[in-house]
Amino acid sequence: MIFKYLKINLLCCFLVLGCRESNFKEKVIDQTILNSNKDQTKEFFYVAKNQERIDIYKYNFEKKNSKRFWTDIKEKVILLNYSPDNKNIYFITSKYYGIRSTLPYIKRIKLYKIDLANEEVSLIDTLMNGTQLNADWLNDNAFQVVINVRDLQVSEHMNQNTFIYNDAGKKVLYKLETINFIKDGYPLPVIREQAAKSFKNFELQVKGQNKDSLFIFNYQTLEQQLVTKLNKSNLEEISWNDEYLIFTITGKKKIMIIYKLKKKQIVKQFNDIRNFYVFGKYLVYDFNVGLSSSISIFNLEKLEITDTIKTIDGCGLRNTFN
Repeated sequence: MIFKYLKINLLCCFLVLGCRESNFKEKVIDQTILNSNKDQTKEFFYVAKNQERIDIYKYNFEKKNSKRFWTDIKEKVILLNYSPDNKNIYFITSKYYGIRSTLPYIKRIKLYKIDLANEEVSLIDTLMNGTQLNADWLNDNAFQVVINVRDLQVSEHMNQNTFIYNDAGKKVLYKLETINFIKDGYPLPVIREQAAKSFKNFELQVKGQNKDSLFIFNYQTLEQQLVTKLNKSNLEEISWNDEYLIFTITGKKKIMIIYKLKKKQIVKQFNDIRNFYVFGKYLVYDFNVGLSSSISIFNLEKLEITDTIKTIDGCGLRNTFN
């Protein structure tokens, strides 16, 4: 995941954000109960590239406009992450990254937190240089950063440094583990906890002879309804509210499906999306990569796209290159 060939493919080497390929024997599916409250957020934050600068912008739902929120000429935003409940944001910057002698590197890494109540940014930690970075929320209250560093003494060893911070910005854990990546493979940790697939009286169930059918079961009426065929795709993000079930399935491509609970039917489907969040009545998602990347704002009450964010050099909810 890096910009353009050196920029897009390069970050694939050292910035792994939800990578599908893993050396773990069991696949851990990222299933997260996202924002399900009725309170309407007035704005959301995203990342946009402007020439060589990568900054954070703020979009206002009512005014339908964006303003630059945070920038630093010496730092580039490589990841912005909302917590699963959308109440906290961490973001990570780097000053230098690239490839030297066929080896990727990422330097001058910093971790920041956005206080959504007063919209203030605070520096949480200055981290070590590394060859690979992986970061995400474990749950609503814990954010994990993993930095892999080549061992200078043993060439086939990788030192995996794990940092965990609580939602207030305090570091609560540091762990160092040495991995033989020649023997065990390059470490690609899957870090977000698997969440329940239920909401109030509803529960998602994967059934069928080949586990290829997704059903929704209503414990109040004892009814079972087929939602969709999975066709060898994996169920990933899940978002519930009183009206809709919104989820993604990933196979050859990533598909987002909006299912209306009362109508018991799919009302909308989007192909090739990257990430999505739900902010009250608005579903916000991004798609494409690099210069063609953009963000769409979808009104769940009207079931229509009400605005699209496009920039000259690309934008995204988490970054501009994955």
